[in-house]
Amino acid sequence: MKALITGISGRVGANLAHEMKRRGYEIRGLVMPNDPQAYKAARLGVEILEADMADGARLRSAVEGMDLIIHLAAQIPQGDSTSERMLDVNTRATMSLLEGALASSTPLKRFVLASTYQTYNPFVTRQVTFDEETPQKPIDIYALTKLLSEEICFAYMREYGLPVTSLRYCSIKAANEVLGMLHPAWLNYFIEMTLAKNRIPWFGVEHIEETKAIMSDLLGTPDAVCGVSDRDGEPWRLVVTDVRDVAAGTILALEHEAAIGEAFNMTGCPPIAYTDAARTLAEATGRPYRAVTMPFWRGAGASTDKARALLGYDPQYTFDLMVETALAHERGEPIDQIPN
Repeated sequence: MKALITGISGRVGANLAHEMKRRGYEIRGLVMPNDPQAYKAARLGVEILEADMADGARLRSAVEGMDLIIHLAAQIPQGDSTSERMLDVNTRATMSLLEGALASSTPLKRFVLASTYQTYNPFVTRQVTFDEETPQKPIDIYALTKLLSEEICFAYMREYGLPVTSLRYCSIKAANEVLGMLHPAWLNYFIEMTLAKNRIPWFGVEHIEETKAIMSDLLGTPDAVCGVSDRDGEPWRLVVTDVRDVAAGTILALEHEAAIGEAFNMTGCPPIAYTDAARTLAEATGRPYRAVTMPFWRGAGASTDKARALLGYDPQYTFDLMVETALAHERGEPIDQIPN
């Protein structure tokens, strides 16, 4: 079985390709020109093609002869990326790949799209858990491009019969990323992104100045681990997914007929309280713990009940296990994943 993986040099792509190759799949991977992570893909021993995800002709040709397409590549909202670029990379590229599948001499057996639970708008201050029937109402351009890609996939299924599946991933981390979470700059980046480009903050304009003051104080202890709660003492919930669970779940979606025509939340183990996660990190790293009170709550989650029932998805890696793997990686020990 031949599979095309776009974004093969990313945290999910590299781990997925490694596991699929171990299972006997033939892999062709797409990397962006001048991709600084391309070395990871080169080490996998698979066929590698360079292609800008906005180059429709190149994408269509890359699909030729493929039985499976796993579309992971995406432009996330960071740096100087424009909204137009996100639309090209995240949405138009999806259509180019599907058009390539229609033109290919090999009938497509599965198209798996990496979407996001951000299409539900998890940036809310109420405690909620989304399932696949929750209306999708993205509040940023990135999530909008992913929702458009989902709709394109299902339209190609309705019009042409292409077997498509959408997986809504959430906050995926590899081992080398876990120990650096929850420090003040990490939290401040999230706040700054929320306020960038004159956005309306989802947590309320009335909380902007207080939130900025809290962050200014926190940045004075840059190595701290932040255990965040709201004014009522309710801890924020940390929604995070181990890359190993995502790779395993994606393979299930490739190999189960029940996945065709469906969307699945593919998040990890149940969310953990920020306070518990921060204490775990503080103990593991020796960093100081700081209790933080924010004027709002955060931590909307996503149910994996559908993926469990139809695919047998069973995420294994709780936050404490993620930390254990991260510590092993830091010590230079072998681990069962490819760091990002």
